[in-house]
Amino acid sequence: QHEHQQQHDKMTLLLLLLLLLTASISFYIILCRYRFSKLLQTPIHNPIDSFHRSSARVVIVGSGICGITAAKTFVQYGYTHITILEASTEIGGVWRSDQYEGASLQGPYWMYQFADFAWPRDLVKGIISPGKAAVQEYIRRYAEKYNVFSKVDIKYQCRVKTAVRDAHRNSWIIRIAESDEVIEADILIMAIGNNSSSPIIPHIPNEHKYRGHIVHSSEIGNGDILKSAHNIAIVGGSKSAYDIGQMQPHNTTLIMRTPHYWTPRWLLLLPFFDRIAYALFSGYKVNKSDRSWLTRVLDEVFMPLVAVGINRPDSTSLLDDIMNGGGLHVCTTSKQYRNAKLWRLEKSQPKEFTENGLLLENGQEVEADVVVFGTGFQPTRAFQEIFEGVELQDTLEDGLYLYKYIYHPKLPNVFFLGFKDPSLNMPSNASIQSLWTMFCAAGIAQLPALSDMEEMISTRQQNTRQLFPFSHRRAYHDFFLAGESSCDYSYTVDLLRDCKGFFGKRVASFWCHPANIWSSGAAFGAIFGAEIITDDESNNAVASDSTALV
Repeated sequence: QHEHQQQHDKMTLLLLLLLLLTASISFYIILCRYRFSKLLQTPIHNPIDSFHRSSARVVIVGSGICGITAAKTFVQYGYTHITILEASTEIGGVWRSDQYEGASLQGPYWMYQFADFAWPRDLVKGIISPGKAAVQEYIRRYAEKYNVFSKVDIKYQCRVKTAVRDAHRNSWIIRIAESDEVIEADILIMAIGNNSSSPIIPHIPNEHKYRGHIVHSSEIGNGDILKSAHNIAIVGGSKSAYDIGQMQPHNTTLIMRTPHYWTPRWLLLLPFFDRIAYALFSGYKVNKSDRSWLTRVLDEVFMPLVAVGINRPDSTSLLDDIMNGGGLHVCTTSKQYRNAKLWRLEKSQPKEFTENGLLLENGQEVEADVVVFGTGFQPTRAFQEIFEGVELQDTLEDGLYLYKYIYHPKLPNVFFLGFKDPSLNMPSNASIQSLWTMFCAAGIAQLPALSDMEEMISTRQQNTRQLFPFSHRRAYHDFFLAGESSCDYSYTVDLLRDCKGFFGKRVASFWCHPANIWSSGAAFGAIFGAEIITDDESNNAVASDSTALV
């Protein structure tokens, strides 16, 4: 009887402690939410000089997620001369309508969300990872909400041929390829992404012998060419190869030289997943022996256990797989995972074409009516052509090395957006980069001396090339070497710190965010969701248009 009473008392105490912990966490979240709502109601006083806002000519190249975010930011703070140059006929970047059928977000929509514009319910009802049409519509509504279409001159089918510096006028003279039109810019923003539109198609001998069809993933469209095929061979292990393999999984062979881990979607649905991932990434060191025991356990034991078992690389380290060019591949639904198990996997590479398909290096012959190259796109080398006469660096083969992944010291008032990988919340990342760009252009955020920037970039370039194996994106994911800026959150806070502490108190807690425990990107909602107050009456309309609720 006495032992039973003691056990009952222990259970009661444990229950009380659990209730107390729950109550404490709930109280803290309520307190944070209250503080967050007060910050949203507290306007931001526009620190940018009215003359600069009304006279500076801003030209943005590209209308993808970064280009539209940059335009919105400059509109929000009262700039009146903004032009977007878009090479295609529509906005959206990689989410344009001509993207292949089945293209979708890898992760849940709340990890690809603007801090000041939640996904409309009609776009994500019953969907966790929206497809290309929904993502493009989300970007379009964001632009519409912040008057980008009415306040920005968007010029379609305008591909930039050259941009030449006019030192006397302190501006850039931009020449359009199609029309030879000339546009002058005081602030030039390059938001064209770090991949070109030129597909990578490997040279495989005896192509003339092959009697089937050869296409790149960018040419698949709605997949009609695959519907009548009895056998399909997909070369590559990227996201596009995975997506296209979903169209006809029963008769698909996936050929990949280097297999990569595929992560199940449920892992991304865990509360605080992005913060746990940041903690894991921040513990990355090139040499395994330099990593902490916790990082090694998570990386080499836990992650390989939960990673999808149908496609395992030789490496036992998920971090090494990502950092060596694998990226983070996600099985977005259980149906897609079941489809992937139907594929025939060949861990090899094509040796030559045959009449009926491909002969592989491992000696296997794969019969195929259609060969699809899911091999991605060439890295962007257009910068060397656009900025003719400027030697940016020795080679662009492994990416363009920039100060804070945004600025090149040889290109005054030119800013590059979207050149940092991997990003677990691209829209929030683009928003902070746009804000930093605007504050730098306005002279509020001070850049180091040119010689200091060049030295920092040179040192980083040498370290990266010495420590990381070659990849076309090596220059964009080496921020793990940067210590305190080793994740999205700390990187963006570092950019905000440059803005003279202007937004310091508006950044919410990293771990217990008051708005959404599933995405730390919302931590910046009080920066982008508050009203912008300008001192001159001419910009009052802009200020009211900028109000948004998270």
